[in-house]
Amino acid sequence: MGELLDHVRSYYEALNTGDPDKVAEHFTDDAVHYYTRLGPHEGARTIGEHTKWAVEKLEGQWYVDNAIEDGKQACIEWAMTWRDPETGEPRLDRGSEWFRFRDGKICEVRAYFHNGKRNRSGDLIGFDHKGRGYTVLE
Repeated sequence: MGELLDHVRSYYEALNTGDPDKVAEHFTDDAVHYYTRLGPHEGARTIGEHTKWAVEKLEGQWYVDNAIEDGKQACIEWAMTWRDPETGEPRLDRGSEWFRFRDGKICEVRAYFHNGKRNRSGDLIGFDHKGRGYTVLE
C-alpha cells in the first residue's frame, strides 16, 4: 500500500469517529467533496461537520473494500453501514471515490454513489460481495 492509500485509510478511520477535527486534518483548507446525490461540501471543516452528523444521526461507519493509487491520485470502493432513522433498519450502501492530493492532503473527492429504488444498496447484481471479502450486513 502506498502513501496516498495510507492517508485515505487514515481518513476513513477518522470518519468512523465522527470527530470533525480528525476528519478535517486530512484535507486542504479549500478541499471540495463532490457527490452524485447532493451538492458539494466545500472546505475541510464543512466536510468534517457532515461526517459528525452522519455518525450521530445515522450510526454511519465507513469501510475501504478495495483501493488503488498511482502516486498522484487514489481510488477506492467503499461501503457504509448505517441505520435508517425512521425504521431503525440496518442499511449498507456502496460507492467509489476518486481522491486528488496537494501537499500531502486530500484536495478533492469525487464520490460516486448509487441510490436507485430498484437496487438501493448499490450491490453489484450477481457479484459475491461476501465471498470476495467485501463488507456485507450479516
